[in-house]
Amino acid sequence: MRIIDVEGGVGKGRLVKLSEIAESIEYIPLETNSEAVVGKIFFERIFYEKGFFYLMEQNRSIFIHDNDGKYFNKINKLGRGPHEYDTTFDMDVDIITGNIYVLASNKIIEYSLDGDFKKVVNYKDNGFLSKHYIIGFIKSDLNYFLLSTINDRSQYSGFLIDSSLRLLLSVEYPGEDYEKVTTYSALLSIMDPMIFRHKNAVRIKNGYNKHIISINRDLSIDTVYIFSFGKYTADLLNSSHFLSRSPYIWNRFEIFESDQYLFMIFHVGPLADKPAKMIGMRGNQYDYQHDCSFFNKRTGEFQFIHQPEINQLGFVEDFEGGPAVWPKYVSSDGYLITYLYAHEFKAHAETHEVSDKFKSIADNLKDTDNPVIVRVKLKN
Repeated sequence: MRIIDVEGGVGKGRLVKLSEIAESIEYIPLETNSEAVVGKIFFERIFYEKGFFYLMEQNRSIFIHDNDGKYFNKINKLGRGPHEYDTTFDMDVDIITGNIYVLASNKIIEYSLDGDFKKVVNYKDNGFLSKHYIIGFIKSDLNYFLLSTINDRSQYSGFLIDSSLRLLLSVEYPGEDYEKVTTYSALLSIMDPMIFRHKNAVRIKNGYNKHIISINRDLSIDTVYIFSFGKYTADLLNSSHFLSRSPYIWNRFEIFESDQYLFMIFHVGPLADKPAKMIGMRGNQYDYQHDCSFFNKRTGEFQFIHQPEINQLGFVEDFEGGPAVWPKYVSSDGYLITYLYAHEFKAHAETHEVSDKFKSIADNLKDTDNPVIVRVKLKN
């Protein structure tokens, strides 16, 4: 169990070079052809496991490219058949087999890399689970962790089931927070449980609760991290503490974990010693109320990260001169993964001092080409 001293990091933010946490970076253009034209990515859903990149686009097609960016397959099973999905809420990739799992209405469907149907888990056939609204999941070993919403009818963050629908474990939302959450519905988005994975371990953070717990293979539960917010702890009974410009701290967006690091974003409001500036949809500049951060699991150091330049968040890319880097996925073998759309990649090369390698890639891209994968080998 490690204490993450978020309070102690306030006022001590700094620019952090990517080379501080990484060994190398690669830019891998994804092959574009008549079969593989990747549109806008669905909620930034990208995976990298078993030497393949997986991207889900807005129309729910799943594109698979190999380690070098060569097109491998496209899976689109949208439909109403028994082996199809009528809609898609989320997806995951098995880190052992590379198989794909799609969360559809009331079921999880498994496909091979080749797109062949493998199995379906109709979790709503379990009478107990049918009473809960499932919003996400993680495939772990032979089991599935289902993430549930919290409301006045459910006190469970989620459930671990096997492929035969046997309920192995129910994870309760912390009792000290549950009554407050259901009473103050305006806080529900902040209080929703969050799940992420480190290799095959399922991590759970229950809303504003300060603990990150982990489910072990023997189905026991351990607390692995505790956030220390100190005097910046928000009061759940005071909704003003959760306004965008309030001087209180809470987690935002996804958490990613590697062998050595946790990557996190926090709401900081006016506590930021160098507030980030972003560009809105209409070209207007605004103050971003959140800060990127990382926690070194080996040293126990927590660090807020200053913005490298306007409209960029994350680590300074000091290998090839590319844009700031922040994870959209961390693979089980220690790679930080993100992507740039082709037009973004080209625009950066035209306006920044970049390496010859970066410029060469940009010169060979068209604005309409598929995204460029950013693969960063993290230090262990």
